[in-house]
Amino acid sequence: MRDRRTAWIAFRAWRNLPVSVLALLWARAHHADITLGPDLFFECSGMPRGSYGRGGTTVGNVWLHGGLGGERRRRHELRHADQYALLGTVPFLALYGLNALVTANRPHRNVFERWAGLEDGGYRPPARPADPPR
Repeated sequence: MRDRRTAWIAFRAWRNLPVSVLALLWARAHHADITLGPDLFFECSGMPRGSYGRGGTTVGNVWLHGGLGGERRRRHELRHADQYALLGTVPFLALYGLNALVTANRPHRNVFERWAGLEDGGYRPPARPADPPR
């Protein structure tokens, strides 16, 4: 099992390499604190607002954010790196964008955010409507 995990980490890093390099250059240009984890996933924290989307953005194997941090959030963003690797950069971005358009950019309706784990990503479940009167 460990060999498969190591193989996946290496494959994900290789598959996401081109876009990850661009994201790292972006992070460096915005004076991010860059940390590389043992899973070859970069966390770029301390970035100024406006240099990443929403609360944070993953591009390839690079997570860009201002100061979210935390293991649960990292796990969510790492799943997005998996999505990049599985689908390829262009298809993933096209499908994510189309999904965001169709769902009015509501994370709880976006299949990619749900697959990454809404709670791990810091998204609260939508309020449930009250039961109709009987």
